[in-house]
Amino acid sequence: MDLPNVETYLNPENIQTITNWDESCAWLAGGTWLFSEPQPYLKVLVDIQRLGWSEIEVEENYLAIGATCPLIKLLEYPWLTEWTAVEGLKSAIAGLAASLKIINVATVGGNICLALSVGTLAPLMVALSATYEIYNIKGESHQVAAKDFQLGFKSTILQPGEILRRVLIPLSHLKWKTDYQRFGITATDPALAIVVSTSNYQQVRCVIGASVAAPQLLEFDDVEMKDFAFLQKVNFIEDAKASAIYRRELTAILIKRSLSALLCQKT
Repeated sequence: MDLPNVETYLNPENIQTITNWDESCAWLAGGTWLFSEPQPYLKVLVDIQRLGWSEIEVEENYLAIGATCPLIKLLEYPWLTEWTAVEGLKSAIAGLAASLKIINVATVGGNICLALSVGTLAPLMVALSATYEIYNIKGESHQVAAKDFQLGFKSTILQPGEILRRVLIPLSHLKWKTDYQRFGITATDPALAIVVSTSNYQQVRCVIGASVAAPQLLEFDDVEMKDFAFLQKVNFIEDAKASAIYRRELTAILIKRSLSALLCQKT
């Protein structure tokens, strides 16, 4: 789709050359969502592809995934066999039900920062205890836990002039057992509920998405698991696609499936 209101296109090699930022500005990476619908408030596009950010790096303690990394690279990268959690990455990308054309240009940062309730990567990053590295146009940086990044539908903690730079996943967490469950009315529809469960043989982490405005890490005990009473405290989405009660019941089913799948995985 054309964006006729855009007056300025910037393609910087250094983020600090951007001196002014307001609500009429937007970061441009893959652009698969940005160009998919009208953006009447936009006047300035800042293309970040020339910043030269690394796409996938294995550091001493972390797997670092650059925000500009295309989703296709996560499918093609030669992952180590023992990094079982990578199957969760592949499932999250498959959950988009997007064409190969989209997968080739859509980016990790775009998927996370768009902060849709149906976002597929964010629940997995929360489950794996990932950390997000955030930059601003002054060259300053800080880190935030993935679980604290998304506040609601299309709402994050990012302030004007800030941008997600990297996703940092502890290398030890890549060895966790991981299960990714998703349900939509059809295979190509956005999910009504997503559940991601991980286990490091000492604890189980369970994150829900799509049925809620932002990914939620659930904490529960064996007593609550018997009747899923803890889900009564969750604020589920209610819209034309499904009621809050339906989403709650569906989420309970996916949690059962996910935890069962973890138990069935080979140790």
